[in-house]
Amino acid sequence: MKSTGGYKEALDFILAREHFGIKLGLHNITAFLEAAGRPQDNFASVHIAGTNGKGSTAAAIDAIMRQAGYRVGIFTSPHLVDFRERFRVNGRCMSRDYITKFIARHRSIIEEHRITFFEVCTALAFSYFAARKVDLAVVEVGLGGRLDATNTLSPLLSIITDISLDHTNILGETLRKIAYEKAGIIKERTPVLTGLLPPEARKEIIRVSRNRKAPLTRLLRGDFSSNGIPFKFDFHPDGLTIQNLRFALPGKHQIGNAALAVRAVNMLVQDGFRVSQKAIRSGLKTTVWPGRFEIIRKKGRPTVILDVGHNPAGVRATVACFRELFPGRRADVVMGFVRHKSLRDIVATLEPIARRVEIASLETERSTDPHEIASHFSDDTNVTISSSVAASARKLVGLAHDDDIILICGSHYAVGEFMARQKRIL
Repeated sequence: MKSTGGYKEALDFILAREHFGIKLGLHNITAFLEAAGRPQDNFASVHIAGTNGKGSTAAAIDAIMRQAGYRVGIFTSPHLVDFRERFRVNGRCMSRDYITKFIARHRSIIEEHRITFFEVCTALAFSYFAARKVDLAVVEVGLGGRLDATNTLSPLLSIITDISLDHTNILGETLRKIAYEKAGIIKERTPVLTGLLPPEARKEIIRVSRNRKAPLTRLLRGDFSSNGIPFKFDFHPDGLTIQNLRFALPGKHQIGNAALAVRAVNMLVQDGFRVSQKAIRSGLKTTVWPGRFEIIRKKGRPTVILDVGHNPAGVRATVACFRELFPGRRADVVMGFVRHKSLRDIVATLEPIARRVEIASLETERSTDPHEIASHFSDDTNVTISSSVAASARKLVGLAHDDDIILICGSHYAVGEFMARQKRIL
C-alpha cells in the first residue's frame, strides 16, 4: 500500500478527520476493527465512562497495575499538547513510527468509509495494545458510552465514575437520560463498578445492571475517609482496611477517584491479577495526570495552577480544591472554553475566587467568543478580553508578585495552549 510519507503527513490525515464531526454509533468502528483483525479481542481491559473523573481514575489504575509488574496500556482523550499522549504503554507514548505505519496500512478503508477522528483513534489504540501484548488496557470512553467507539470492547470490568450534566445537547438534558447513555457500556454478566452517583442516575444504572445480569458494586461514602487531610485517605470497604494512602492528585474529589481505582483493582484481583498493598500505595503516590489541578512552582515566579475542569461539576471541584489548598486567597484567572458549555453556572462558581480575569480566544474553530463569557461576570470583576491563552498568561506572570497565584483553566485547549508555550512564559 502506498505510504503516507511520514509521521507529520499521517498525523495531518488523522486530524483532518475531525471535520467529519462526532458520529455516534458502532457500525463504522465495528467494520473497521474487523478489517484490522479485531485487535480488541487480544487483550484484557477495563472500560471507564462518566462525566468527570474518568481520566484520574484511569491514571490511578494504570499506575497501580504497573507498580504490580504488569504491562499496561491506557487510552484517554483529549490530549493536551502531543497527540500521542492519548495512547501509552507503561507510561510511554505511542511511537511516531507506529502511527505512520498504521495509517499507511489502513488509509484506504478510512477514506472509503469516512471513518471519523475518534474512530481512527480507537482503532489505533486497540491495534497498538494488541501489538504490544499488554496485560491490561485501561480505556476511557470518548463521549457518553452506549454509542461511543470504545464500546466495541468486551472488558473484564466496566466503571462509571460519576454522572452530572454535560454534553446535554447530545446525551440528554436529564441525569436519567445521561445515565442511560453511560450505562450503555454495561455488558451482559460483566461486573460493573460505580462511583458516588446522584439518586436519579443511580436508579438508572441499577435498572440496566439488573436487566443485563451484570453484578453491580457501588463505591459508598463509608468506604473511604480522609479526615480532612489533603492527599491522604483510609480505604475500608467490606472489612478490608488500608490506612494512610496518599494520592498524588490534590482535592477531595480526587480522593473519591482514588478510592474508586483501589476498588477496581481489588475486583481485578478476583480475575486473577496479583496486586499487593505495596503496589497500591506506590501506584497512588506516583500517579501522574497533567492539567488536573497541576501546581507549578518556580522560585521567583508566581504559583501557576492548571486545571481542565470545563463543566459545572468540574469547576466546582476546581474551586473547592483551590479553597482547600489556598484558604482565603484569590487568583488571577486565565480562561477559555469551547462552545456548548454552561457558562453562567461556571462563571458564578469561579468568580468568587478571581481577583482579575483574562478571557482568551482559543486556537480552535469551536472556541466560545470571549465576549460571551465576559457577559456573565459582574461589573465588579476586573475582566479583560485577550487574543490568546499565551498572551494572557504572559501578561499576568509579568504583573504578578512571586506569592501570587495564577489559575489557567477551562477547556483542554486552554490548558494545552499554555503547556505548549510554558517554557517561554515561566
